Amino acid sequence: MKNLFAMTAALMMGFGATASNVELVVEAVDNNGTVPGNTYRVYAVLPSAQHSLHAVFAADDHVLNVATTGSFFQHQYGSYSSLDINESIVAMEPGLAFDSWVTVGAKNSEDNNLWTIGVDYNNFLAGQELTVTDGAWFVVPTDVQAAAAVGNKVLLMQLTTDGTATGVLNLQGRDGEGGTWRLHDLTFSTDDAKVFGCTDATAANYNVDATYNDGSCEGEATTGLTGIANDTEWSIFPNPVFESTFSVKFDQELILGEENMVIEATDLNGKVVLSHEFTQGDVVGGNRILVKHNLAAGTYNLAAMHADFSSAQTFVVTR
Repeated sequence: MKNLFAMTAALMMGFGATASNVELVVEAVDNNGTVPGNTYRVYAVLPSAQHSLHAVFAADDHVLNVATTGSFFQHQYGSYSSLDINESIVAMEPGLAFDSWVTVGAKNSEDNNLWTIGVDYNNFLAGQELTVTDGAWFVVPTDVQAAAAVGNKVLLMQLTTDGTATGVLNLQGRDGEGGTWRLHDLTFSTDDAKVFGCTDATAANYNVDATYNDGSCEGEATTGLTGIANDTEWSIFPNPVFESTFSVKFDQELILGEENMVIEATDLNGKVVLSHEFTQGDVVGGNRILVKHNLAAGTYNLAAMHADFSSAQTFVVTR
């Protein structure tokens, strides 16, 4: 009989090849002493902006384990996943922001479509290790939170602990051509945690304390440039579009400044069928804009326009 993850992966078209050039990176998060212990975030860094990640799993001989030499902090208003991080509650209970949880891409409950199958979180919620032999937390492959953020990163978990946390994870996602990849037994340790930031000394937001370049550099310090370079690459995720939301994803951080970005779709007759303006506050993950639509099934051209930047691509909507 197939295991739980194998059955779930089959439903997600999860028969894939081994991926390469995927690594785990740990970010040190300053919690300002709000809670006991130190806070870390664990990311998967993907080979390109066209890759995505939709599942963290255990199956067959590949056990998933997240452990600590101390204990994991668990806030009374939190739970085992980012689904329970409500920003309105964080405003009243700041410690909730540093709860320990798992995720795929989302750091709070907003537009978070995370699922779990076959995972017992009871020990984790008690501050102890999380061990999974057959199960996963995941999103469907076409969900926008499976797409990588700036620096090709996908957030997998946040851990606050008074010890050293280590882990062994198995990951599944899609490559730039829509094929499924799968990678086993990736490891991390919070002893290797990095300070994320811009490490380019010529950039406007250079961070002298940063030890890991997270892709957030904002142009040369001498000019303080904002905007989007004409040769910036971008993509539509997913494409084809299956649901009522899709993501316009750029391969650099979006610095829109005071001018809005316009996203406009036209049908094959050149008729404008969708037009939205987006501000800096609409940018998700540093490099993505989420577009809601009610387009009928068909083929469309999508234009992204901002200041001196203008580019268009073809996408397909299926129903």
